Amino acid sequence: MAEEEEEEPRKALYVSPLADPLIADKLLDRALKLLKKAVSEKMTRRGVPECTKAMRKGQKGICFLAADIYPMDVFAHVPLLAEEKGIYYCYVSSRHQLGAACQTKRPISLVMVLEPKGDATYAKTYEQVQNGIKAIHPYM
Repeated sequence: MAEEEEEEPRKALYVSPLADPLIADKLLDRALKLLKKAVSEKMTRRGVPECTKAMRKGQKGICFLAADIYPMDVFAHVPLLAEEKGIYYCYVSSRHQLGAACQTKRPISLVMVLEPKGDATYAKTYEQVQNGIKAIHPYM
């Protein structure tokens, strides 16, 4: 009987006060759609060490950080590094949402979608999400 019922998505119990800009509604749906497409084309970096390394190497993209990570020290350096390198970033309310979008059962704290090459199927969605983040981002 437990197998028949679909598992409800977990809600974030905690949202960090540092999580700014936090995306929601239409932009969040587009971002999750972008993540699914990028994961299927293997154009993502996930996890703090992998994303940090990609940024330091000069790879461009959009970073999605989970706002419900405690303590925030785990990736407190990422927004600063992203701003230095000119990479757009935003917060998503739940790490479980990021995990689900990346088609894995594990929660993910940080995902970076790499800039699409010319023939990528997610290029239009990437552009829409990037423009949406540009519009709400207070620091870029």
